[in-house]
Amino acid sequence: MKTSTTFVDVMMGTATTAGEGRGIRFYSSPSDSEFRSYGAFDRQARADAATLTARGYAAGEVVILAFDPGLAFIRALYAAFYAGLVASPVPVAAMRQPGAALRRLEAIIADSGSRLVLTDGTALAAMGLEPGDAPVGADVTQVTTLAGEADAAAWTPPPITADSLALLQYTSGSTGTPKGVMVSHGNLVANEAAITSAVGITAESRTMGWLPHYHDMGLVGQLLQPIFVGADSVLTSPSQFLRRPLLWLRLITEYRSTHTVGPDFAYGLCTRLVTDEQLASLDLSSLEGVITGAEPVRSSTLAAFSDRFAAAGFDGRAFIPAYGMAETTLLVTASVRPDAVEPIRVDAEGVEAGELREPTGAGRAVELVSCGPAASGHEIAIMDTASGLRAGEGAIGEILVRGPSVAQGYWRRPDETEQDFRTTLVGGPDDRRYLRTGDLGALIDGELVITGRIKDLIIIRGRNLYPQDLETTAEGFLPSGCLSAAFEGLGTQPAVGLVAEVDAARVSADELERLAEEVRKRVVDEYTLPELGVVFIRKGTLPRTTSGKVQRALTRSLLADERLATVVRLGFDRTPA
Repeated sequence: MKTSTTFVDVMMGTATTAGEGRGIRFYSSPSDSEFRSYGAFDRQARADAATLTARGYAAGEVVILAFDPGLAFIRALYAAFYAGLVASPVPVAAMRQPGAALRRLEAIIADSGSRLVLTDGTALAAMGLEPGDAPVGADVTQVTTLAGEADAAAWTPPPITADSLALLQYTSGSTGTPKGVMVSHGNLVANEAAITSAVGITAESRTMGWLPHYHDMGLVGQLLQPIFVGADSVLTSPSQFLRRPLLWLRLITEYRSTHTVGPDFAYGLCTRLVTDEQLASLDLSSLEGVITGAEPVRSSTLAAFSDRFAAAGFDGRAFIPAYGMAETTLLVTASVRPDAVEPIRVDAEGVEAGELREPTGAGRAVELVSCGPAASGHEIAIMDTASGLRAGEGAIGEILVRGPSVAQGYWRRPDETEQDFRTTLVGGPDDRRYLRTGDLGALIDGELVITGRIKDLIIIRGRNLYPQDLETTAEGFLPSGCLSAAFEGLGTQPAVGLVAEVDAARVSADELERLAEEVRKRVVDEYTLPELGVVFIRKGTLPRTTSGKVQRALTRSLLADERLATVVRLGFDRTPA
């Protein structure tokens, strides 16, 4: 059997083996869906790619894909790959700030140098554009104006290799300005093979998902993985899931899905919102692999979901905690084991001191989750952030990664590429280069345990505090489903700040004041903080990235500028220093 070196090889191979029998079904609403086979995608891609080539777009050029979720986006992605173009998916849905999606698109056009935006009428309307309008800097072509299947014979395979770029994946910007990650065809094939090996997806699997199509986990893990193995796939949109979390589980039930993927909050949302009556209509017994990643994996979330949906046949052993990022194409580690996920209990003071160790009898303990060993063919190292040396077993440091899935660097940012993608360990071989992930963690028996992000770390009196720990404590006293963000204080303001969403329409002002005092007292006491400022804001207004991660640094900045939808403010002066 021929080995695939590019993802075009993969797509063509899947069209041959899966043909008309398997493909992708997309639900635009709970009752409306459309199916297209892998064979049909292949035929359409040949015609579309021939048209793009005839219009003067050459292999290696960047094409921006501006679509809402759906088969039109997948068609455009196929067309880009078959033409040898570098695909750069972007979000187009309306964001909280008017015009934000269009501004982001124009910024990416400027950064990437792209001459072409593929889109459709729905996406244009979402960005506030009319047909014929164009964002600054590029031509806009609606995918429906490309050629039909009759022109497929005009296509010739593009002059690309494993080293050619496949994706320009712009980061979601949780800690800074979005950067274009250069993912080669070789990176993509290697990571899909790693996912296949780690998770066990085959052509006989049936996947289901709703993640954003422009985000690494949604694009590489949810969309391209079933194409890689030729498995049937059922998809819907993030907006459909957020409106009706039950839809995710109902589609798994209907299609007897074997694999799905989602962030921690999604499993918590289903646990809270699915009623007993709805639960009785579900059958989740077909699930073999349920991947959780993209944000800290909480053992309490996995346990609660497992307990809640056991009545629907769900087996908690299906959970697969995983870790990855755009800079590694996607997957770095995955924890697949025969038993249900068991949390790792460690001493809280040890974590604050930079080490995972057994909890003492009287000390506070925290629970962490192993994300498993490095994917096949990859290596993880933990670097002591002070010395640059390799950290020992259980010592917390920055996570470094090397292997065939590590991307080529940041687009047009040679200095940052050298800094982040070409790191060496002090005392290690000069030719052993690693990606600096910016994440903190430790290795225990060869498995990776994540503790947090370097840029989010709160350092108080020599102690390393992780914001998600403070947030978890605070959320224990808040109404169900409220998010929070903790961060270092604002100059002369409190040493630590915490912003939390509340539903002010359902809770009285007096109760919110009492709740804020309670949250402050409990967090201060549990973490022995010198002080804590607490701000409550309207539910649904906490800044998040396009992939759903809380933006702590941006929250801190907006608080300083008094630009949050504040309901209660406790412990902060009105004019921060």
